[in-house]
Amino acid sequence: MFSMGKTWRWKNSPAQPGKAYHPTTVEHLANCISHVPCVPLGVAGMIKLCSKADTYSKSVAAIVYGLAIVSLFFASSVFHLFSLFYINGRLRSTLQLCDRIVICLFIAASYTPWLLLRDFHASWGLTTLWSVWIAAIFGGAFQYVYLDRFKSVELMIYLAISICPAYSFIYMHERSGLPLLFTGAFVYLSGVIFFKLDGHIPLAHAIWHCCVFIATFLQFNAVDTFLITN
Repeated sequence: MFSMGKTWRWKNSPAQPGKAYHPTTVEHLANCISHVPCVPLGVAGMIKLCSKADTYSKSVAAIVYGLAIVSLFFASSVFHLFSLFYINGRLRSTLQLCDRIVICLFIAASYTPWLLLRDFHASWGLTTLWSVWIAAIFGGAFQYVYLDRFKSVELMIYLAISICPAYSFIYMHERSGLPLLFTGAFVYLSGVIFFKLDGHIPLAHAIWHCCVFIATFLQFNAVDTFLITN
């Protein structure tokens, strides 16, 4: 069980280069509270998308995107719950690795409905779809080999997978829903600031979690309203 002796300590010292940050008990609790409730919400969202999908392509997009949302919040929740109760060792490290890999795959899955269901000039849509998934797999492989050892490179990979595929939207024929999509993207990118501030401000990672939830909610509604329901 977690120790209550450090309950009211709001942050620890920042992590040393190449090392993981060690949250306080309060931060562990906040990390759990900010993501565990999102798991059933993600399941409900996936069911909603799948029930509305009326073509094969929409069904594929709904399943891929819905599963990614559920996986993102589930992997994060399990890792932080294990961290809260100080379950260390190989299992905890494996859960952290899964959490980081799922982030890469989630980014690719977030692009999938747009690249699969919208028409693009030439073959920009499918080419970008393949490219973003290959990049996500590369990002996951990098995490597997170098977890927490090269944090700046890790961040650049996340940002590259997140931002570069958006260039293809220039060649998208119909652009309804993009303002809501990009608003969500802005919230994600704003949250990255807090993702890098563990140990510098209290509850930084939980604030990052809240940004992820808000951004996911915005982008989910964009997919639901402008791609699946249409």
